[in-house]
This record gives sequence, structure tokens and C-alpha cells, in this order.
Amino acid sequence: MTTITMIASIVHCYVGCGAGSDDLQALHVLECDTESGAARIVQSVKGPQGSTYLALDAARRYLYTMNREDKLSALVRYPFEGWRLGKAERLAKIPCEAPCHISLTPDESRVAFAAYSSATAGTCPIAGGASTVFVFPDDAMGPNPKRQQKAYAHCTFYTPDGKWLGIVDLGCDRIWFFDPVTMARNESLVASFDPGDGPRHAIWSKDNRFLFVLNELGSSITTFAYDGRSLAKVGKWTMLPPGVPQDASKASAIKLTADGKLLMGSNRGYDSIAFFDVDAATGCLALRNIAKVPGSFPRDFELMPGERFMVVGHERSNNIQICRFDRAVCTLEPVGEPIAACKPICFKFLEEQQ
Repeated sequence: MTTITMIASIVHCYVGCGAGSDDLQALHVLECDTESGAARIVQSVKGPQGSTYLALDAARRYLYTMNREDKLSALVRYPFEGWRLGKAERLAKIPCEAPCHISLTPDESRVAFAAYSSATAGTCPIAGGASTVFVFPDDAMGPNPKRQQKAYAHCTFYTPDGKWLGIVDLGCDRIWFFDPVTMARNESLVASFDPGDGPRHAIWSKDNRFLFVLNELGSSITTFAYDGRSLAKVGKWTMLPPGVPQDASKASAIKLTADGKLLMGSNRGYDSIAFFDVDAATGCLALRNIAKVPGSFPRDFELMPGERFMVVGHERSNNIQICRFDRAVCTLEPVGEPIAACKPICFKFLEEQQ
């Protein structure tokens, strides 16, 4: 008789956390079992306060982040030694506070960044040299007196051809696009939002025909159709159930399933994940479910490879919760106990073959 031993599929998730941990550990490696949902922290890096957002290169050789350095910040990268993070390499100084979002340019020659408070955005060459910077003007602020009294840069992403860098401005309800090297603005390519939407993060559809933008202040998602030259608004869909006031929650992260058929967004305040079916022909959304999560303020989330489980980071309850994901009904069920982590803000998975 032949005995077949099943080997669990182990993957590692890299967790960026906000400043404030007593032990100064703000970057963790989470080992996850995609068959059972079991997870545990297997490495923590001490010292990199402000490593709030992370980026991986395509070859999975390095993890990039920004670290605080007094009132400014620095671009650093960690080499992968298997799944472990090696010694950090400081690449360049950045002329602003620690950014709230970073991303690699498609050719991986530069890292784009968006710093919220100073409304500073730009790119920094990985090989060395000065950053190219654009500071958003306070010229078209939205109507929210507490959150839109000035411009606030919140997210970086690229057009599908990699030619233009999009920067989301929450304070002025807009997305502007720039040349990633010179930061010269493309004034003909703009995404405008309803006053007070407060756009935060953006993601392209799998076929690159539509741009989905999560609105933090409006607790909604706006779809734009893209023809390679311009963006046209398709519609907007709320992420909250009837009866919940718009200002009772703040939307945060937006993700797609691997097949692009299901769009997901997190609500902080009405602590939950909203699930939408995506109409591939029109870009329109249809709400499937709003699943409550067991912690406070789900800042970021990510489906494990295989999409049977979701990793959710709760910023205010300072923990990571694994949830079983039932795609048929779009529900979430907690698995195991919460994993302690100070202000988990960003998740990036590195898949490994066992």
C-alpha cells in the first residue's frame, strides 16, 4: 500500500506597520498555510519605524519600503534570503515625510511615492541620484472641512502601458498623471470626482479597460472607462448598507480577485469588507455582500494565494486576523486567534513552492 503525504502549501506575507510599537518592530514576516489558514509571525525587523507601505520587484529579489529619518525619509530595500529578509540597504534620501504609499515603476528603475501630509509625490531612482518631486497645489479643495482643507497625496499607480504615473489627491478630489521620470504633468489625462468623495486608492481591471477608485470620505467606489487617452466616469457605488451614515466610516483598501471578477473594499468604522461583482463589459458593479470583520479599523487586507483565506490588518485593535473566505456567498469567518501586530497597514505575499 502506498501512503501519500500531503504537504501544506506554505507562503509568506510581508507586513508593513505604522510607527508606535514599543519594541520598534514595524516590519514582520507572516508564515501562512493556504490549506488550513494557520498563520504565525516568523521574523520581525527592529527599527524601521514608518515602513507603512511595501513593494516587491517582479523577480522577487527585493522588498522596497520607506523608513523615517527624523522629519524626512529614506528609500530602503531588503534582499530576500529564501523567505527571510536580509540586511537593509539604504538607497536614497526622500525630501518629505515617510510616504503613505509607494510602487515600483514598470521598468523597476525608480520607486514612486506619495506623502500624505505634505502632498508631495515623485519618483526616486533605485541606482542613485536625486528624486523628482511634484507638490500638489491647494487650488481645488473639497467640501469636507476636516479632511479636505488642503491637497493630500495618497496613492501611486501607472497607466497600463506604463507611460504615466497616476497620483491620487484626496484633498482636491482628483487624480493627476505625470511622466515618471520628469514629473511633468499630462494635463489631458485627469480623473475628477464628486465633491467630498476623497479618493484614496486605485486599481485597474484585469483587461485594463476600467479604473476602479476607492473613495475614503464617500465610502464608495467610482469606475472610470479608459481608452488609452482619457478617463470617462461610468458610475459610483456605495460600500455601506442602508442606514449607515457616510461619515460613520472611512474606506481604505481596494483589491480584485485573481480572475478580476470580484472587487473588494474595506470599511473602517463600519468594520467590514464590501464585495462587488464586476461587469466585464461595462465596468459596472453589483454589491454581493458586506461582511463584518472581528477587529477595529481594517486598514488593509489581502487574499492568500488560492483565495480560500483572507488576511485582515486591524489598525486600531493592533492585530492581524485570518478569515476563511467563502466566495459563493462572499462571507468571512475568523480562523484562529488574532495575531498581535502594532498598526498593520500593508500586506504583500511571496509565494513559494513546497
